[in-house]
Amino acid sequence: MEVEKYTIERRPNGVLLVHVHSEGPDGQPLPDAVFTFRPIDPQYEIWSRRFAEQQAGR
Repeated sequence: MEVEKYTIERRPNGVLLVHVHSEGPDGQPLPDAVFTFRPIDPQYEIWSRRFAEQQAGR
């Protein structure tokens, strides 16, 4: 997934919020999809690495 297609926030409690930016026809984008991941979630480590990459400016 391309980095510019999503942004990730880390909340003070460690939860990651992933905003997947939408694209729509005729310049009318749909609302972003928002997902949350907690340390107990299977995909947490994947998104945590992507968050670190985002913070590093990649």
